Amino acid sequence: MYLELIQVPPATVKYETGEQIALAPGLDVILPCWNPSGPWVESLIRHYHEVVRLMGDVPVQLILVNDGSLRNFTSQHISWLEAAIPGIIIVSYEQNRGKGYAVREGVKNARHAFQVYTDLDFPFGVDAVRKAYDQLQKGLDVVAGERGAAYLRELPRKRRIITRISRMLNKTVLRLKVNDAQAGLKGFNAHGKSVLLNTTIDGFLYDSEFLYKAGKNPRLKIGAVDVFCRPGISFSAFRIKLLLKELRNYCRIIISAN
Repeated sequence: MYLELIQVPPATVKYETGEQIALAPGLDVILPCWNPSGPWVESLIRHYHEVVRLMGDVPVQLILVNDGSLRNFTSQHISWLEAAIPGIIIVSYEQNRGKGYAVREGVKNARHAFQVYTDLDFPFGVDAVRKAYDQLQKGLDVVAGERGAAYLRELPRKRRIITRISRMLNKTVLRLKVNDAQAGLKGFNAHGKSVLLNTTIDGFLYDSEFLYKAGKNPRLKIGAVDVFCRPGISFSAFRIKLLLKELRNYCRIIISAN
């Protein structure tokens, strides 16, 4: 799906099909999830209302994408969310496709001038969402969260090594315009949305593909905001099978770069 911006956001966008849609002033917050754990509904409701308070008069639309969850995502959970979060959009499908696919499905339902996607548990807090939005308001087309040295020190040794290698490859091979491609927070306007919807990687490396493709467009303004993990965040381990799959995805990006 291709978007052509007719004016500066808030804007009207024209799809390649000829359809035109007016983008309303405001922010879409896209949250992909798969097999959410614990009392996630209560946590999400609390974070949503914190975002709304922080955004003030800015309209906020929450878009939740259920990426084929097998547990802890039922019709009862949906009912609770719909009762507590006005107008929530829930996108759900049976097969687990991957985080990149889920984010794109959520973005397809966005109708505001700006979008921010992050993880279900808001690992960087709600302030990071506001910071990304403010940078978009100032004229950036794509905003990436950047985790600093403190984040690396908190990681388990194996994941810290993988993260360092990933950052080195992003800098030296893909020559990305930001230092941290994999932080789970990105913001964009209609220009960035067009790029994201043209990514093809379904797994975690969709972030790198997104920033690589955005960086190839000299007209796009790309920037970063510092983000910090809130207390109590736990880090998942990478399985070997997943690492091999993402290595293949990285090779796809490199091949497309040549």
